[in-house]
Amino acid sequence: MTAPIWLGATWLLATMALGGLVPAPAFALCLALLARLWTRSGGKPFERFPDASLGLTLLAVYLSTFRWHGGDDAPNSLLPFCLLRHGTLTLEPVLDPWFVGKLDNFTVLHLGKHLSIYPIAPGLLALPVYLVSALGGAAISEPALHGLSKLSGSLITALSAVALRRALKNRCSDEFALALSVLYGLGTWAFSVSSQALWQHGPAALGVGLALWGLNERGLRFDALAGFGLGLAVAARPDSVFFLAAGMAFVLFFDRRRLAGFTLGAAVPLSLLAAYWLAYTGRLRPPEADFQASIFRSFQPAAFFGLIASPTRGLLCFFPPAVFSVLAACRSRDALTRLMTAACAGPWLLLCFYDTWVGGGTFGPRYFAVAALVLCWTTAGLEPWLAASPGRARLWAFTATTAILTHAAGGYLLWPGPSQFAAEKASLWFWSLHPLANMLTSEGALRSLPLPARVLIFGAALAAAGRGVQLFERAPRPPMRASCRL
Repeated sequence: MTAPIWLGATWLLATMALGGLVPAPAFALCLALLARLWTRSGGKPFERFPDASLGLTLLAVYLSTFRWHGGDDAPNSLLPFCLLRHGTLTLEPVLDPWFVGKLDNFTVLHLGKHLSIYPIAPGLLALPVYLVSALGGAAISEPALHGLSKLSGSLITALSAVALRRALKNRCSDEFALALSVLYGLGTWAFSVSSQALWQHGPAALGVGLALWGLNERGLRFDALAGFGLGLAVAARPDSVFFLAAGMAFVLFFDRRRLAGFTLGAAVPLSLLAAYWLAYTGRLRPPEADFQASIFRSFQPAAFFGLIASPTRGLLCFFPPAVFSVLAACRSRDALTRLMTAACAGPWLLLCFYDTWVGGGTFGPRYFAVAALVLCWTTAGLEPWLAASPGRARLWAFTATTAILTHAAGGYLLWPGPSQFAAEKASLWFWSLHPLANMLTSEGALRSLPLPARVLIFGAALAAAGRGVQLFERAPRPPMRASCRL
């Protein structure tokens, strides 16, 4: 069984060295590794090797779309080449041809150098994926660049799901922890957005997942891991500061023994971030600060309600299990659960002051990508309540499966709706633009197919969803088989 693994690894490395398309060989390698796990575990890989099985399964699913869906990932997808080939964190070496005519969209000018308008932590995290391509000297082609971006985003996102499973250990049964990790991995923007390119959301979610894992364990190294994770999340996406604040509040007021390790861990990514700002801008301020400040407006009620309930940008329409997550937080007596769940409202309220809150060319409210991981983690405390009632468990399973169907549409199909801010705001309450409804419309992602074919595909998806409901409703275990900490 090792021959397919070696063949897959050789194919992937050769493709990277020659500047080819990497999703196909990476997908083949994932399948070979999963087959090996299946054999070694006697057909029970998720019982014997849960982390490896979860990570590789999600990575294989992400890569199986065989397409890149990015745009804003451009600076971070090129940054590894700048650093590994030219020793700089500026984008000067790749301005021509990659940013010709697009400087204002992707770069800011400081001290005579063009820097990324987005945080650079995602590009730094992706360095291991780029090593062979960058040091091999292969020419950069657009398809190959997109493939590296997708592989990096997929790998980072799969790791965030593994971190979540570790964070759920001992908070609920192993079965429910796996179900919640799968829900995050396939039923949130982890699948539809973060895994499709080197967006900021995947690295930020990985950071928060690592933090929750650290806070779930005891010891200096786990305290440092918690701080490091939240510092990484902020470095990758600044609106993660709400989760950093929640974690710091928990440590300060409820578990002060963690303070030294937590502070030390957080200082590592945050100090590196500050060093980057100072070295390349001459000030302790994000390079993109002026640009971000220009986007803020007065409070927008349309954003307040639209980001929660609208069919094109509403959290509940894209992730209905959030209702159960909030209920779990309300029932919980655990300070960390309440603080982290409350932090999920931070990005929502902040975006209500953002002129571009609809997100441009996006899949639903992708700004909730990190919050979705926290909401899945929060739901662990609801396991005894769900297990006590088959009806409640079935309803939760139905919402979870609906979320997976929705984000599978985002992963495999074109994202519905316009990409211009004004048009997005005008179509905010168009129910035909919800991904599931959009599959059936003559203007949707399947518009090239006749109506009977669209109905057949939709019916097959519903049939698969029925099986998903059965699996999810069996995941919550009665209290005597779970050890949830409410």
